[in-house]
Amino acid sequence: MYLLLTLITRYAQTPHDAGYGFGLTIFVAGLVLIPFSVLGFVAGKLTPRVRTRIADPLLLAASAIVVGGGFALFAAARSELAELFAAMGVLGFGVGGFSSAMPGVIRTVTPMSETSSAMSFNYVVRSVGYCLGSAIGGLILAAGTGPGHLFPDDSAYTTAALVGVGAMAITTLTSLPLARRRSSETHP
Repeated sequence: MYLLLTLITRYAQTPHDAGYGFGLTIFVAGLVLIPFSVLGFVAGKLTPRVRTRIADPLLLAASAIVVGGGFALFAAARSELAELFAAMGVLGFGVGGFSSAMPGVIRTVTPMSETSSAMSFNYVVRSVGYCLGSAIGGLILAAGTGPGHLFPDDSAYTTAALVGVGAMAITTLTSLPLARRRSSETHP
């Protein structure tokens, strides 16, 4: 999920001379993160209401689909600054929903005596995921940078975004068996 954070902020800072990008300062590029924070907060507030109607694993899968939508939006449309804001907002809404649903999923598959350890492990996994997302993005962009060039080709950003779409598809597909498991446990 965090792969897109680094892609968008780097893309926003890339100078026009590269043939793409907006040449934003670090401060202004940081403002591109605002929709992520705002819509992540909104999703976090909506999730408890939605959880009364939808099982946590399904909410997790739906959030992964939303995050994948942010990746797809960035892959397809990034020629206008507003498109970066939109992709960041979609990502924030998905991450907010995902983060809010995860504790419920952990509680359903973890014995009560081990819940705090599982929640702590989830935090560690999220931190590792952030690092891996950044590293994978950097690797793809480095591979897309031609010899003697300072910036990657624009297509490297598309490739990285499509990798994110694939990761979210896998996340969605792995969340669905948890929903079936929970459903069979609550409805014998």
